[in-house]
Amino acid sequence: MTEKAEPMRLKPTCREVHRLVSEGLDRNLTLIERTRVRLHLMVCHACTNFSAQMSLIRQAMRRLGAEDDALLDGEPK
Repeated sequence: MTEKAEPMRLKPTCREVHRLVSEGLDRNLTLIERTRVRLHLMVCHACTNFSAQMSLIRQAMRRLGAEDDALLDGEPK
């Protein structure tokens, strides 16, 4: 089953912003995508919180990965 692509609106929905924030962790968003997300985040507190939480989780996972690599290399934490 394939997902139906939604037409791009000037003002993205919170659902679209959540998707773009998540995708932005794995790929570079286009200029238009970044602009639409930033404009939405200026007016939506819930999406701003979601974006901050996703960034925090990503940072924690990177630190955890670095600590695991150090342990495998025999280095202390």
